Amino acid sequence: MFSLSVFKKAKVISVAVMGVVLGCVGMSANAATTKATNAVLQGKVTGTQIANARYVTLDAKGKVSISGFTAKDGSFSYRSGETISFYVGDVLLGSTAAKSSVPALSLVEKAVNSDAVSNLLRFLQTIDSDVNAFNGIQISNNTHKAAKNLKVDFDRAMSAFAVQAALAKLLAMTTNTPTLPDAIDALTNFRMSLLNAYNSNPGQTVLNLMNTKWKSTLTSQDCANTSTTVTHTFNLLGHMTAGYHNLTPKKNGTCGGSSMAVLMSLYENDAAFNCANGCSVEDLNSTVTLNYPTPHQATMVHQPNTNIITIIHQYANGREVIETLVKQSK
Repeated sequence: MFSLSVFKKAKVISVAVMGVVLGCVGMSANAATTKATNAVLQGKVTGTQIANARYVTLDAKGKVSISGFTAKDGSFSYRSGETISFYVGDVLLGSTAAKSSVPALSLVEKAVNSDAVSNLLRFLQTIDSDVNAFNGIQISNNTHKAAKNLKVDFDRAMSAFAVQAALAKLLAMTTNTPTLPDAIDALTNFRMSLLNAYNSNPGQTVLNLMNTKWKSTLTSQDCANTSTTVTHTFNLLGHMTAGYHNLTPKKNGTCGGSSMAVLMSLYENDAAFNCANGCSVEDLNSTVTLNYPTPHQATMVHQPNTNIITIIHQYANGREVIETLVKQSK
């Protein structure tokens, strides 16, 4: 017959064994989590494919995790929670969160200057080795070599961006033309690329504007050192705007907004944003007629999953104004 002390000892041993088992289970769970976190994932630059761009990913501690060159379809490798930077030689195109889909324009979403969008597109389309923006951007190895030890700042006004010595040097060494394409042409080419890239889900909602606020900046090649701003607010009442809705040269040679106004349009009468509660790629990459400040054509450019909308205003007298809307945090 077993004594009570024997039963107590057996119970202690059982508890100890159970503790070891649970500890092993916990270690296995932690190991699985660590393994999942360290798993190498595949992402892709979207909107316009960028092939053979050099990229570097950094972990949460700022240490280099993965580096390489994007594939022909713009794909790259990364790990969860990392940031990724893209380069041409040593020219930084931009940095963003590494994920399965990285919109090309997300590289300049944090830029202070609204011209950064067109600056990036003009640069990429100029160095494209096959000079065909519609099949993506192909970066040659020679371009990488020519861009070694060079720095180009995309976060500048359009006129200041184009005259950078490093940019001129790179274009002279790697392209057949020392000049950049027109900003309007670059944006138009990108818009066509977007329509081609996202044509698999026509009519799918890519942006809901309701209860959002956007700050826009208007610039023009005719007004190199001047810009005006407008705020756009979307709510149940309609689309409300406030600010200088135009940018025109004045008789004294300067430029400025032609009028200050607060306007509201009902969505059913809003040519640009009548889709407010469910805009598709086609809605946000279309050409419409606007009546204010004078009748003119307006072409919108928007890449899904970005907080930037660009509107190209083209007037009958040939004047062109680029309006860049950036979504504001609440």
